[in-house]
Parts: sequence; structure tokens; C-alpha cells
Amino acid sequence: MRKVKVIATVVKVKEEWDSFICDYWNALACDPNNWTYKSSTFGVNGVELVGTMHMILWDEMDAWINPGRKFGIDIKKLEELKLDIEREGIDTDKPIVYYDIDTNELINGAHRKIASSAFDIPGWMAQGVRFKNKSAKIRFANQSNKKRKDIYSPPDAKSIECSVRELMANPDESGVITDQDIKNEVRSLGEGAIKEWKISDIANKLITERLYNGSVAGGERFNTWSRDSFNLFLKNSDDPWIDNVYNNPSAFCVYINMRDWSARIGPLMSAAEAAVIAKKPLHLLISVELKILEQPDTSRQKVFDENLKTIERQICKIVGLDVDRCDNMFPWNHSDCQHRALPQDTENESPYSTVEI
Repeated sequence: MRKVKVIATVVKVKEEWDSFICDYWNALACDPNNWTYKSSTFGVNGVELVGTMHMILWDEMDAWINPGRKFGIDIKKLEELKLDIEREGIDTDKPIVYYDIDTNELINGAHRKIASSAFDIPGWMAQGVRFKNKSAKIRFANQSNKKRKDIYSPPDAKSIECSVRELMANPDESGVITDQDIKNEVRSLGEGAIKEWKISDIANKLITERLYNGSVAGGERFNTWSRDSFNLFLKNSDDPWIDNVYNNPSAFCVYINMRDWSARIGPLMSAAEAAVIAKKPLHLLISVELKILEQPDTSRQKVFDENLKTIERQICKIVGLDVDRCDNMFPWNHSDCQHRALPQDTENESPYSTVEI
């Protein structure tokens, strides 16, 4: 039995704290009773706390490659942490580190370990954990880092995306099978750590990638689009319209995601101005915000009948024109326009082709 396993079940006596005491770590920080932080499983299934909080030496723990941390250390966060330790010392209100009791692998605390080496801090307050499987370990690693943003580096969007990818790669164990499972997993790991719109974008991106990879078991019929998934479509599309119109440098075309219509009006008007000057049509490529009990085709037509028509009325009113007589002046109403929509009905529309409007 390795030494670290003994530590997990037997709290060190005070005499043994001497090996941890240094300029930045005193005897008070060695006593788990002085830590206001309480160890937790964070509600993750398949996770068991083993023993109680206790001091452990860094060199008694092995490294573990957390899928959510595979991009390495955040240097800025590391420097902030080092400065905080130098100025304030050890804060016993901050989180402890967790390690796998069966493999001796450090689950979180990589920034703290590196920062400790700068101050000759030999160890940290820790909690041993046992995991039912790898999926439980990945979920716990993210949840244990998900807290208010501070120098202890909560997971970012890239970390959460990587972790969900890892869970998707082993669906039999993780249970991440359907589109809804993907959405639920991203939300579980991301809620409280990243912004709401980013949670949605990550889920949409992963669902779209799975569609293009040919794994659509449990997929939803209708899908939405984010910037990342749109870029995937451009990369995978076999539609000649993309090359002939959207990527044609002599044509004028603008992509509008109706999920963020207000932010797209500016780019639309800029493209419209350029098209009018060149006396050319402005082609639109759109994706719509899906609504309950409304088919994508209906939502697409409303872009022209409602959203664009509102802009036309506003502009005509400003310059004193009759919109019904002057609507052909707008470049998106040009007779040569070839408007398209991104596919959003997985049963009736090819994921590789645009949809003619």
C-alpha cells in the first residue's frame, strides 16, 4: 500500500505537520479544523469521499491529464495566485485539492502545485476521492473547479467543451447519447462558470459535429446554429451555391443568424450599402430561431415578411418614400437575388446543402 493511501484514512498527528510548515504555510493551515471549506462530491454520481481532509505532500501525488485542462496552465492565473500567496499567505477559506485514492492522481490544483514550488510549499490540504469510472472522474474534475471566479481558476468554455467531448467518446459509460444528453451535460458543467449564450453555443457545436461525423443516434429533428457550427457547415458543404455566391468575391452576400437579429442589422446595412453602390443584388444566407409549433420554412419567410419589411418601412419613412413603391430599391429585393437558408430540419434537409427560399 502506497503512503498516500494511508494518509487518506489516518489524519496526521500534529508532530507530522512539521514537514509542511514553511515561511508561507504555518501550523494553523495544517489543521483541517481551521479550514472553513468543506469537502464535497458536488453531487456527481459515482464519486465517494474517502476519509477526511488532511495534509498531503505534492510529491506523494501523481499527475493526471484532465480532459478539461489539456490546454495547460493559465499563466496569467498562475501569476495572480503566486502574488496572492506572497501578499496574503494561505487562505483557509479557499478550496482544497482532491486526488484519486486508487491511483494517487491529483484531480485539481495544478496551479496551486506550480505556485507552491515558487515558495517551497511542500504540500496542501487535500481530500481523497474514489471514482466509479472515468466519466465520474471527468465530471467531478470540472464540478470541483466550478465556483466563483477567483485566482483558483474555474473551468472556462474550452475546458468544458473538451470534457463533454471526452464523455461523448464513451457513451456506454457516460450515458451521453442523445442531443439532449449533450445539452444537459454542457449545462451541468457550465452553469455558474460560463455565460448562458456560451453554454448554448458549445452544445450546438458538438451536436453539429456529431451530425457531420455520421453519428446521429438520438438526434433531434430540428437544430440551431452558432458561429462555430456555421463554420463547420462551410467546411463540409458540397453545395455549389457556397462557392458561386457566398464565397464569390464579386458577389455580395451576408449571413444572418436570427437568434441575434438586433446585432446583425448593422452588418446587413453595411453590406446593403456596398451592394447598392455596386448596383448588384445582396444575397442573404439565414438561419432562424426555431419556435414551438412553427416549421422552419414559416420562420424563414417571416424574416422577409416581417423583419426586413420593418427596416424597409423605417428607412422609407425617414426619407419620405412610399415603401410599397420603393421596396425594389433595397438590394435584398433585387430580382437576381439568390437567398438561401441553412438546413435545420434533419429529416427533410441535407446537412451539407443550403435551402432555397
